[in-house]
Amino acid sequence: MIYPRTHHVAGTPLRLRPIAFVRNGVTDDVDDWDSVESELVFEPEYVPGLYRLDRFRHIWVVFGFHMKRGWVPRVHPRHDPSRPLVGVFATRSPKRPNRLGLTKVRLVSVRGRVVTVRGLDAYDGSPVWDIKPFDGEVGSVYGRRRHPAKKTR
Repeated sequence: MIYPRTHHVAGTPLRLRPIAFVRNGVTDDVDDWDSVESELVFEPEYVPGLYRLDRFRHIWVVFGFHMKRGWVPRVHPRHDPSRPLVGVFATRSPKRPNRLGLTKVRLVSVRGRVVTVRGLDAYDGSPVWDIKPFDGEVGSVYGRRRHPAKKTR
């Protein structure tokens, strides 16, 4: 779809407010992020939005790389100089233009304003911008299957 010029947003800053913060004690890179258990501590106003989240096994977490500065267009995968350079968009590198992270994590529990997850590759104190249930589980949780190619909102 082509948008009229009046809807063009280039140069308009996107302002995000954290809905939660990561609490896990991690302040440096970890060899096995899958073993890291993190608590997402939600701001009180967003707690009602967690209703029935516990029905899912996995969720997507959109978070900020708050300790990483700058970005580079090419990186060595996994920070390993023995691997050939690739474009940053072909990796999971935190050195990205908008410092946004997206990780599918295992949902461990939902208790009050704390959502506990396993496998989140974020440092302690990272802002959480959003969470969403894993698409592959939505149909079974809500009792219906949707066509896999069809996106709904």
